[in-house]
Amino acid sequence: MADGGDAGPGGSDDRNVPRNPNLEGVLRYAIENTPDNASDTPVSPGPMDEQRRQWLGAALQQFSQTAQDDVEQMKTCLQMLAEGGEDHTEEKETAMEELMDLCCSIDNAQNLHKMGGLVLVIGYLRHQNSGLRWRAGDVIATVTQNNPFCQAAALELVAMPTLLELVDTDCDPTVRVKALYAISCLTGNCEEAQQSFVEQDGFSVLMRAMQSDTEKLKVKAAFLLRNLCLSNPQHKDTLCNMGMVTQLASMLQTEHNAFHEHLMGALVALVTENKQAMKDCRQPQLRLRQVLTDRIEHLKGREEFQEELEYCQQLLKICFSQRDDGMAAADR
Repeated sequence: MADGGDAGPGGSDDRNVPRNPNLEGVLRYAIENTPDNASDTPVSPGPMDEQRRQWLGAALQQFSQTAQDDVEQMKTCLQMLAEGGEDHTEEKETAMEELMDLCCSIDNAQNLHKMGGLVLVIGYLRHQNSGLRWRAGDVIATVTQNNPFCQAAALELVAMPTLLELVDTDCDPTVRVKALYAISCLTGNCEEAQQSFVEQDGFSVLMRAMQSDTEKLKVKAAFLLRNLCLSNPQHKDTLCNMGMVTQLASMLQTEHNAFHEHLMGALVALVTENKQAMKDCRQPQLRLRQVLTDRIEHLKGREEFQEELEYCQQLLKICFSQRDDGMAAADR
């Protein structure tokens, strides 16, 4: 057992050797013991004293043991989830939550699929218990977020159609929100997932989600719409062709509420550098210029609406700038 109180035989430098070795400790130790000018000065590897060698060996061994422990824990969770029938619902929910925590690690997320766990979790999206459905969506979101390997795996396992169906038709609001969260993670920086989303008429699902009564679902739908426009401008043509500009502009004419900020953000992303979207915004029947002008006056001086105010100003400038041609005059 290490003695944390004395400097030890290595002298005063031994006080800098971290205790409780793990991978985070290894990285922290490497950073703290790297000179500020290390990038400018060639460094030749030098001898490592015995205490540091022992500490590094222990850290790597502990990291390896932690990884193995995680695999064993995931196996236990999957064994519980693999049991048929409707028994042990609470235990299965707990197993899902443990998988969620474990799969925050990219390595664990990939191991989950290699162990056959991802296909099992995706199957739970259709479970009759809503608590298991939404937890399955949460696990899929965690596994696929910033993880190309798992994004490809989820697509191969045909997760997208089921997730979209849940967003569109599930009777439980939490299931709908978690399914949309999973779609957001699955499509993040993944062209193949975005293509699957479009092919499955995902934008129509987003439109209906933004018209729902569930505030969190509406916000997540608008947020995803904005992100998709920013990540791939080609989506904007699809959105214009399906009348998304008209839908968003019409929703802005309802009584003002917090959701409008997210609508504005999505609309700004859609019209930026897209002539058709700008033209659609100028349709006289939408009265969008007047709506934006009135909204700016309503929001001025109200700090809590600063971001929405900026979106309003951007929309007004992009779509109704004095530099535009006579198209803008049609709305006057």
